[in-house]
Amino acid sequence: MATDDAGEKTEQPSERRRTQARERGNVAKSVDLTAAGLMLGAAVAFYALAVPLCRTFATLTVDSLQHAGPGPYSDADAASRLRSILQIIAPNVLGILMTMLVAAFVWNVVQVGILVAPEALMPQFARLNPLTGLQRLFSTAALIRLAGSLAKLAIVVGIAVWSISSMFPWFVQLISLEPRVTLFYVEGAVVKLAFQLASALVFLALLDFLYQRWKFEQDLRMSKQEVRDELKEMEGNPMMRQRRREAHRKVAQARELRQVKTADVIITNPTEIAVALKYDPAKMPAPVVVAKGMGEIAASIRRIAAEHRIPIIERKEVARSLYRTVKVGQAIPLEMYQVFVEIMAYVYKITGKTPRNLV
Repeated sequence: MATDDAGEKTEQPSERRRTQARERGNVAKSVDLTAAGLMLGAAVAFYALAVPLCRTFATLTVDSLQHAGPGPYSDADAASRLRSILQIIAPNVLGILMTMLVAAFVWNVVQVGILVAPEALMPQFARLNPLTGLQRLFSTAALIRLAGSLAKLAIVVGIAVWSISSMFPWFVQLISLEPRVTLFYVEGAVVKLAFQLASALVFLALLDFLYQRWKFEQDLRMSKQEVRDELKEMEGNPMMRQRRREAHRKVAQARELRQVKTADVIITNPTEIAVALKYDPAKMPAPVVVAKGMGEIAASIRRIAAEHRIPIIERKEVARSLYRTVKVGQAIPLEMYQVFVEIMAYVYKITGKTPRNLV
């Protein structure tokens, strides 16, 4: 898998590719995990509401028997009866629905986080192609999913058969008990079976989720050519990169030229190179280069220096050395201190200034 132009996806996906996939709603997600979470939530709700639910049905049965009459129901009687039934069962049904809603939300957030992908809601007419649908239906991936579903069904049925068979002797003994006690045992058996099935489904769904994560990573992998194309797209074409570099260079030059007027002396070559030096004994341990340049930039430095009456000293070797070895904002090297002292002594002589009143 080392070929470069064969399109083999050997590279890890970039953050940009991950972000684009997430914006399209393409994330690692297991539908089975959400369904199993819903079943587990329903089991929890049924366990918490089992006693109130049984009392509700008992109340409903008693109420139905008390209001049963010999004659037929009118429309008004039916509507009134329906309202009374809804008032009795609505709190329990609402509690179960809310628990399942929270469970569905939690399991989706656990898998993909908070995801808003408007692009995923847009209609994709390519999916309406029947040929493409048939290809997906009879593909290797579809066969693998079918085999996995049959295996999960077999496991769930096996757990249900084992659980019911283990509880069957208890069911035989319930025949001789009171209905209230029988209902209590049946409720416990149903809740136990629901938790066993939900736990098995959650375990199987977690395996499916791990597989979906692995497959998602494999699908996002990139070929070397895709990596190069993405870098080229992010950086832009060579002409745009050149323009950006040129714009940045001009901004940096303008910033340097603004610092020329703060310099104490300009060292020149005399026309090719110009280096502006500044030294404040109270703030600087050594002289600092505040601007430098060649050609037109050097001419601009000399012009600004002339406008602000900054001394311009011709020292060819010093100017070349400073231009080559010292960056803007850096101090001059130690071996140049003596030369700088000599230059500044000459500046003091021709200008009549001293280090105290030098500006």
